[in-house]
Amino acid sequence: MRKIILGINNDFLRETFYQVFVEKDFEVLKTKSGKEVQEWMRSENPDVVLADIQLPEKNGFDILKENKEEKSGGRMPIVIFSDVERKNERTKAIELEAKDFIVAATTTPEEVVRRVKIILGEQKSYRIAINKKLYNAKEIISDFGYDYDLKCPNCGSDLILNLIRDLSRGEDCFKVSFICPGCFYSK
Repeated sequence: MRKIILGINNDFLRETFYQVFVEKDFEVLKTKSGKEVQEWMRSENPDVVLADIQLPEKNGFDILKENKEEKSGGRMPIVIFSDVERKNERTKAIELEAKDFIVAATTTPEEVVRRVKIILGEQKSYRIAINKKLYNAKEIISDFGYDYDLKCPNCGSDLILNLIRDLSRGEDCFKVSFICPGCFYSK
């Protein structure tokens, strides 16, 4: 059974994510203490950590820094979590080598589970660069209702097509989005 630490400050969100991960057969440790997250990282050997940037004592960024500085090779995947996105948080998470950046206000718990499964290698995903000169590319971009430019509003990089297999709907179903490979921005 996969093990995840949920270090989420908001009681409602922590319980919501706890229920969804338990339903998806994860062993879940939950807390709103950054110190406890770090203690569990050492003692419980989790597969992944979801760390809120609003945790007291040690926030998600502190946890990322210490994990990055770990010399024993015991680094583990950490996903940064935020209720809402504030300026420069995503960039800071990338610089500290977070595996993903989750904004609760725009991401469903089921989507978070899918993204965690991708990190763990359990969920198949595809990232495809779009050649905007091709007619079909223009049509796809238009059909999804996006601007033809497809530039990341955060960093200006070209967005790429992201396909995630949605096993809850069947082997042939995918969730489609455009993402920035540089800063995790998703459209």
